[in-house]
Amino acid sequence: MSQAKRFRIEVMMGYDEPAVEDVTPAVAAVAPVSVPVSGAASAPAASETDAGQRDVDLSIEELASLRDRVAEAAKLQGELAELSGAIERTKQELSALHYDGPSAARFQEAGSELDAVVNATEQATDTILTASEKIDSAAAHLGASAIDDIGRNQAEEIAEQVVNIFEACNFQDITGQRITKVVNALQFIDERVSRMMEIWGGANDLAAFAPATEEADGDEALLNGPALEEHNGHASQDDIDALFA
Repeated sequence: MSQAKRFRIEVMMGYDEPAVEDVTPAVAAVAPVSVPVSGAASAPAASETDAGQRDVDLSIEELASLRDRVAEAAKLQGELAELSGAIERTKQELSALHYDGPSAARFQEAGSELDAVVNATEQATDTILTASEKIDSAAAHLGASAIDDIGRNQAEEIAEQVVNIFEACNFQDITGQRITKVVNALQFIDERVSRMMEIWGGANDLAAFAPATEEADGDEALLNGPALEEHNGHASQDDIDALFA
């Protein structure tokens, strides 16, 4: 270490130069100590800052997750409300399909009406075919007994028209098959509707959901159509014909 410069007054007065103690070892011993102390003082502050930041981040994430859950719950609540409304409307529709009394559902009633159409058509077709056969037989006798070509030609014309009647009566078979398919489809639907009604508690429980019906008046109240054979208390066609006999 270099010596410090002495002032001129110190040289003139004869002051001895003081011994300068080497403090390098002491400084070297103190320096390592000061570093850990400084680090220890600042470490807790940094750790506390990091922990606080982590708490803030977790709080933000929890709030975001909670907000998402609330949104999902609101959406689910809306869907449940729509489902409840659909169930309510389904019960009303099922209740509207049910007839009051022990008769049957509307599908069964419609099937019975179509069965009646098939039976009536079959009976009418049989009557037409029987009459056509008699006409054909009479035309054959008429042609055999004709004395001229005019009579024979007329008999042949009658026989040709009878053949047209026979061919036209084939509609009954085709129409009957198609109506039978419709009846089977209605029966299938009726079975499924009945099962759905049982699932929802049966007709008695669904009666509370029945919509209000308006009673027909005037001519509409009288337009019930022809009665079926199983319906009692109605005049048959034979009864009506007897009135005009």
